[in-house]
Amino acid sequence: MQPLNPENWPAELNEIQSFLGVPLNIQCMMAHHPALLKAWMPFRNHVIAHSALSARQRELLILRTAHNCKADYEWHHHVKRGLLAGLARVEIDRVRAGAAAAGWQADEAALLAAADDCHDNLCITDNTLTEVRQHFSAQQQLDIIVTVGMYMTLALIIKTWDVPMEDH
Repeated sequence: MQPLNPENWPAELNEIQSFLGVPLNIQCMMAHHPALLKAWMPFRNHVIAHSALSARQRELLILRTAHNCKADYEWHHHVKRGLLAGLARVEIDRVRAGAAAAGWQADEAALLAAADDCHDNLCITDNTLTEVRQHFSAQQQLDIIVTVGMYMTLALIIKTWDVPMEDH
């Protein structure tokens, strides 16, 4: 399956297409299933724009998840977004080394460890959760899990169909 050209999107996706402008290839993949894309967008908008996490925290989670899932497509997109969220290039490079790398603040190390736990164990393990609770509210803890889960789901789509990078 290839990304559905935006010119061929069904009319029921006009509002989403208008909101997105030029959609990314991952969104063009999801356009094959209009009901799915319509259901996905409010969830995506929560994670991207209305999460209890800061943009910096969100991008650390997404980058670590992209690394863990070997989702180069997501990594590429979120390096740019991480820079816009205030991450330095050296920090983005350090994400690949994980929570144990020198230089992370305790809350950032907890985020990276939580992303690893979600990927490796499909839960945040007790030791990591103890650390996460020291830095993050209940709402933030839930947003940590759903952010990682959302990007693990996108990684499944990306890797199953080898979603190509955009030309633009």
